[in-house]
Amino acid sequence: MRIIIKGSLAAILGLCLCLPAMAQEDTTGRKTDTAAVKKALPFDLNLQVRNVYIWRGFKVSNAPMANVNMQFNLTKDKSLTAGFWGAGSSNGEYTEFDYFVSYAKKGLSLSIWDVNNFSDFPDANIFSYNPKNTSHFVDVRAGYDFGDKFPLNVQWTTIILGRDTRMKENGDLSNVYSNYVEMGYRFWKQGDAELHVFVGGGFAFGQDQNFYGSKPNVVNTGVTLNKDLVIFKYHVPIAATAMFNPEKKYGALSLVANVF
Repeated sequence: MRIIIKGSLAAILGLCLCLPAMAQEDTTGRKTDTAAVKKALPFDLNLQVRNVYIWRGFKVSNAPMANVNMQFNLTKDKSLTAGFWGAGSSNGEYTEFDYFVSYAKKGLSLSIWDVNNFSDFPDANIFSYNPKNTSHFVDVRAGYDFGDKFPLNVQWTTIILGRDTRMKENGDLSNVYSNYVEMGYRFWKQGDAELHVFVGGGFAFGQDQNFYGSKPNVVNTGVTLNKDLVIFKYHVPIAATAMFNPEKKYGALSLVANVF
C-alpha cells in the first residue's frame, strides 16, 4: 500500500520547518475617547498553499495543495493551544484532517497530534482506532529551540497508537512505536531571510522495520530558505525546502506560502 502521511506541525520541520500561523486581532475600529481598542481573539486561523507536500521525508502529495490550521488559544499567552489541521490536494488524491493539543514556552514545545490522513482509506470510520483498518495514528512530540545565540532546534516524536503496527507470529497486530528525531540549525540570517539545514532519522527500538523505512536510517535531510515576499504592501512569508530521503532514495523541492 502506498504510504501517504502527514505531519506538521507544521509543528516540527517546523518540526520540521513549516511556517507558523499568524495571530489575528480585532481591528473593527471600536474606540474609546482617546485610542482604538485592539482585542486579541481567542483563536488563530492560518491558510498555506504548497506546490507539493513533503513531511518527514515522505512525499505526501505531488500535486499542489492547501492546508488550514484552526487553533484555539487556551491561555492568554497562547502557550497552551488546541485545534484542527486539514488539507487537500488539487487533484483530490490527498486528504487529511488532524486534531492536536500543544504547549510551547521558553523554547520548549510539547504536543499530541491525532494524524488522520485518509487518502488511502476512502471508507474509513473517522471514529475508529482499530489498528486493522484505522486511518489514524497518534503522534507525541517534544522539542526544544535553543534561541538566537545558538540557533539549534531538536525534535523527538513517537507514534503511540494507530496504524504503526507489525504482525506477530500468532497473527496479531502490535504497535511498533516508531520514533522520528530531527535536528535543525540556522546557519545564516540577513534581514527577513534565513537559511536552515536539517537532518532527521526514523527508527524503532528492538526491530529494524519502522513507520519511516525498512531499517533505522536518515530519512529526511536538506535545506530550507525562509523569506518574506512583498506584494505591494502585503507581506507573504514563504519557505522553500530541498529535501532528500536516503532511505527511499528520492528527493523533492517544496515551496510554501503563508497566505494569512
